[in-house]
Amino acid sequence: MPSMTEQLIHNQLSKYYDKVYSFKDYLDEAVRLQNLIIKYLESGGNTLLDVACGTGLHIKYLKDDFSCTGVDCSRSMLKIARKNAKGVTFKEADMKSLRLGKQFDVIICLLSSIGYVRTLSNLEKTIHNFANHLKKGGLALIEPSNAKTVYVSGQPRITTYDGKDAKISRVNVTKIRQTTAILNMHLLIAERGKDATYFVDKQILGLFGINNTLKIMKAADLKSKYLKNGLMPGRELFVGIKK
Repeated sequence: MPSMTEQLIHNQLSKYYDKVYSFKDYLDEAVRLQNLIIKYLESGGNTLLDVACGTGLHIKYLKDDFSCTGVDCSRSMLKIARKNAKGVTFKEADMKSLRLGKQFDVIICLLSSIGYVRTLSNLEKTIHNFANHLKKGGLALIEPSNAKTVYVSGQPRITTYDGKDAKISRVNVTKIRQTTAILNMHLLIAERGKDATYFVDKQILGLFGINNTLKIMKAADLKSKYLKNGLMPGRELFVGIKK
């Protein structure tokens, strides 16, 4: 679990999240998700749960075709999500202890958010939670965090946002420690009429491997497969169908 200091920083940075990720084409990803759902879904319904939904921008483009629910452990992110996707139910919940009391046709968990459970034992709990929240024939779509693709040891990365009233630079060099990726995200933020501010956002993610994840999905009664090409370049995808 993040420390109190890390949680405070996450909350402070949540209002900049959509700017930092402005390079993502959420509409295109929503279309790709719909195509995958059409291809793999066997339950035939249209209820969708977005786990670790963040600011709700995938749901924004899915809510017209699906009855959506979003969950995230960040209250500050959910506050923004409710503005981005009006009329959708959003709940504060941790994927490791998910208990919503209902089942869905589709569960999505994207942008390597599954890595935040950090350990294989937590991954096992989380995948079983997903399976318990799926209807028979329901579909889980999970973007993994893998050392050889998303997180490469020693690789420097930069993301920038160049808006009229705000400039943001986020820089990090990934460190791999056995089965963990450590990312100290250095953010420099300049807004109109304010002094520039600097944050270090520490993120620690588990690297579980393809075979381990598929094994856990199988044990959770999910027919599973690994797709090398997922929703965006450099992102893979796990597909699981509830037996």
